[in-house]
Amino acid sequence: MPINLPASRLLPGVLVAMALASPVAAETPVTAVDPEIGQGSQVLALSGNLIARRTAVLSPQVAGLVAAIRIDAGDRVAIGDELLRLDQDLAKLEVRRAEAVVEEARRALLEARRLRDEGRRLVESRFVPDTEVQAREAAVLQAEAAVSRVQSELEIAREQLAQHVVAAPFDGVITTRMVEVGEWVATGTAVAELVAPDELWLDVRVPQAYWTRIDADTRLRAFADPAPDTALDARIHARVPVKDPAARTFLLRLRVDDDSGRITPGMSARVELQLPGAGRVTTVPRDAILRYPDGTATVWVVDTRAEPLVAREQEVQLLRTLGERVELAGAFDPGLRVVIRGNEALKEGETVRLVEP
Repeated sequence: MPINLPASRLLPGVLVAMALASPVAAETPVTAVDPEIGQGSQVLALSGNLIARRTAVLSPQVAGLVAAIRIDAGDRVAIGDELLRLDQDLAKLEVRRAEAVVEEARRALLEARRLRDEGRRLVESRFVPDTEVQAREAAVLQAEAAVSRVQSELEIAREQLAQHVVAAPFDGVITTRMVEVGEWVATGTAVAELVAPDELWLDVRVPQAYWTRIDADTRLRAFADPAPDTALDARIHARVPVKDPAARTFLLRLRVDDDSGRITPGMSARVELQLPGAGRVTTVPRDAILRYPDGTATVWVVDTRAEPLVAREQEVQLLRTLGERVELAGAFDPGLRVVIRGNEALKEGETVRLVEP
């Protein structure tokens, strides 16, 4: 069992050993990384609008009287859902008539085949001439052609019946309903508008001076104005090389993927494009920066060329924040590493011990 003795009763040699061991025990573990020197950058801030990648104004393929409406503004629908139905009574009768004609033609074909087979048996016994058998075979061919013709007419009648229904061509939300039950609509009359709110474009007008500085690999961040603190999943889709001659701008189109329901078509958004700048700058992880109420920003550095390792606080000038890294003006002396973990409670001149991230 260990025995705890007061310091006054410890032997002098023990006190000396404790005093020598205390600096090692006081080393503060920190994680530090080398600052990076790289190409400077410029952040171009622009405003844009979110628009739906898929929008459809729906209309019937045939004219008719609106018999039923299944949707209203705000309803979410799936591909193939019935949205509106026109009166189908005449179209259904036409289908029934075509089905009867097909059945009649099929029975006529069966009879023609029976007569042909009978003639083939009788011609062997010379009860009927060869010409009669040939005529019966020709009748079979005519009956088969008649079945094909009326079958096509039945398919046309069924297709015309199906055209009395307006269905959703893709998943989306009904934004507008334009007709009521009892109205007569002509072919091509708009009856509803369908929008896919989860598939969005973000269109931004960019000054023409940046045409050669933006490509598919340009880094960016985008934020919808209703949710300014949440970055969108956006990437460059296309640069439209048709400039607005009045505004001297071109269209930059971003593809946005979002199924959270936070954003919808028609919202405004802002885009920050990271473009190459002039000169070289120092970048460090954002976790290395400490900010003070008076606006001062500092980092803790460790000189790896000297022993023991000692932490020093150094004031820095921030240029801009780019994701998880921060650009700083000036450069660090060789051998200095910046602390990214354990820097919150450090004191000037404190002895530290480096640990791996």
